[in-house]
Amino acid sequence: MPSRSHEIPLRLVQNQPALAPVLLREVLDYPLPEYSEVASTSEALTNCDPKEWNVDSAVVLRQGTRTVLGVAIERQNCYDPKKRYSWYAYLATLCGRLECPAVLVVLCPDRALARWCARPFETGHPDFVLRPLVIGPDDLPVVAEVERARELPELAVLSAHAHGSGDVRTLKALVEALDATADRNRAFYYDYVLSGLNEAARRELEGLMSVETYEWQSDFARKYVGIGREEGREEGREEGRAQGVARSVIGVLEARGFTVSDQVRARIRSCTDLGVLEAWVPKAVTVQAPEDLFD
Repeated sequence: MPSRSHEIPLRLVQNQPALAPVLLREVLDYPLPEYSEVASTSEALTNCDPKEWNVDSAVVLRQGTRTVLGVAIERQNCYDPKKRYSWYAYLATLCGRLECPAVLVVLCPDRALARWCARPFETGHPDFVLRPLVIGPDDLPVVAEVERARELPELAVLSAHAHGSGDVRTLKALVEALDATADRNRAFYYDYVLSGLNEAARRELEGLMSVETYEWQSDFARKYVGIGREEGREEGREEGRAQGVARSVIGVLEARGFTVSDQVRARIRSCTDLGVLEAWVPKAVTVQAPEDLFD
């Protein structure tokens, strides 16, 4: 069984540099300058000094031909007071090399470490205080909209990993995100999300993967959730899809904090009309009580 971890993999930002300004704007509320381009830049922050300064990932924002912001991204998985001294060098070197403002973003796997990394760190020079911009699991936005998930799949992956155990909408968005991302990344993204989910959410995600009909799943999902065993059985696939949507309806209600009675649960599961079930999913997000679903 995969262990639960909230570590944010750098590969998400490395695969999609546009994720960096999204995290700055939507998670950290950082006021971005005007820019027209986002691109990766060298992670090596060394000029001619004997000691090398290598940040985990680096991104630049450009407005036309002018570089307007550098973003140094560090992944911190443990308490390391000496590491904080390196952060100054990273930030100063990136700022000096690009000749523009620069920010430091630290990715943390848990709340306690995020609080520690966010503490102000003083150099001794008046008003020269480093306050890292820190992202922990609680800071990530909930991506539940299909359009948003397909627009930036990596953000949907982070959202599903952080919130999928309590919000089934993020898992449905993840399926769309996987469909919109490159073949080479799908297995990694799927495994990463799966590692952060509880048992119930894992089963929910596997159910969603096995009942959807995206062409790319013919190879990918066979390895991870065994969809290949059902190929050619149209009736079985339709029944499985209905069961999966029914689980989603119940999952949404429970994620909103409702206690779903045995009667309501039985009525949802006994419904075989796929159109009705799919209409119940968005309705489950807004109803005032589970019983209102059938009005």
